[in-house]
Amino acid sequence: MQLTPEIKQQLAEQKKQCIFCKLISGEIPNAKKVFEDDKTIALLDIYPAVKGHTLFMLKEHYPMPAYVSKEELTHKLSLIPGLSQAIKSAMVRTGMNVFIAMGGVAGQQSYHFMLHLLPREPEDKFFNFLLKRNTKTSEEDKKNISDLLQKILPPSSTSGKSIIPSFLTKSTEAATILYEDEKILCLLPDEASAKGQITVYSKTEERFIEKLSQQDSAHLFETAFQASRAIFEAMRAQGTNILLFSGESDDNPSGRLAIHILPRWQNDSLSGLLWEPKRAAYDLDEIASKIKDKTWKIKFELQVKKEINASAEERVPSVLTSLSHSQQEIMQAIAQMRKS
Repeated sequence: MQLTPEIKQQLAEQKKQCIFCKLISGEIPNAKKVFEDDKTIALLDIYPAVKGHTLFMLKEHYPMPAYVSKEELTHKLSLIPGLSQAIKSAMVRTGMNVFIAMGGVAGQQSYHFMLHLLPREPEDKFFNFLLKRNTKTSEEDKKNISDLLQKILPPSSTSGKSIIPSFLTKSTEAATILYEDEKILCLLPDEASAKGQITVYSKTEERFIEKLSQQDSAHLFETAFQASRAIFEAMRAQGTNILLFSGESDDNPSGRLAIHILPRWQNDSLSGLLWEPKRAAYDLDEIASKIKDKTWKIKFELQVKKEINASAEERVPSVLTSLSHSQQEIMQAIAQMRKS
């Protein structure tokens, strides 16, 4: 989106008070840094949900994806497979969650937009993401979501349609196909954890986010952001969560790679997604060192940059085209949360 002088001034004022900007600049010392390049930084969370819980963000201050340039967003989303692999390897884990909160009711507690990367394994005693499928979406809401998503996303190529890999066949049997191309499949399940929930699958990888190419990772998450915008607008939600499952854990015994986009409202049934912040009872510096030892080789592959950008132009328009009235409402909700 075009950042007006007024928006730039607003961001500058936010940045002055942002604890993460102060950690990035070194104004607040002793950040548990595990990865850094020219645009992004990953820090160990000092109030972890699980051991190895990592916060991944752009260095520049942005409160929402809608403010971020396409180039910066693509750069960030392309690095998720590499970071996931490094964190899983360092922690010797079998699975990974990526958790994103947009809006106060969804758990966004900072104006500095970030992703939570959580390494997982069976019997790790983290049960917040055990989603119950006991909700249906009305036909009217389905149509509204589908219509809006079709407007947001461009028509997919004919060659990409109806080519569904065998590992996704069962998932389509009890769901409405909202969108697909040669790389991804967007479904609205008949039985969901929240009305309006959309699930996005990769057609190229069944189980592990770390096996996706940088290009495919960017495309998968960009599509998820578009789906988030569609259900937010169509359902008049107050916020959204984006939750990726990858590999095996108690809440993902099949190990299936999937992104769930969940609309959120005040006092809804999904408040259990959020965890209570607690200081770690173990040496964070030791954990940070283990992860950092695995991230040294991560880099944005410049040789595929043009290919990624061309693909994004052709298939998934930027999520940053405009700041809608509903996105403004999210910002107001965050501001209200910070006052309370």
